[in-house]
Amino acid sequence: MEIPLDESPTERRNRLVGNALGLNADEVERWVASIEEDGSGMGYVVQFSRQTPQRVLERVEGLGGDLSINIGRID
Repeated sequence: MEIPLDESPTERRNRLVGNALGLNADEVERWVASIEEDGSGMGYVVQFSRQTPQRVLERVEGLGGDLSINIGRID
């Protein structure tokens, strides 16, 4: 995968979160409502918007019924 030299911190975060979730950076930008540290320092809690299409949600393995998922470190 080619990483753009002019990638902003937000674009980088979206790309890394997308890689962890099986989504692309644009989908993360559009459908993820929040990304918060999980409190343990070992990962993040990703919360999806309620407007996220089912076809996108189905691609996120392990997504909870509350539209959130814990992922490990991304950096």
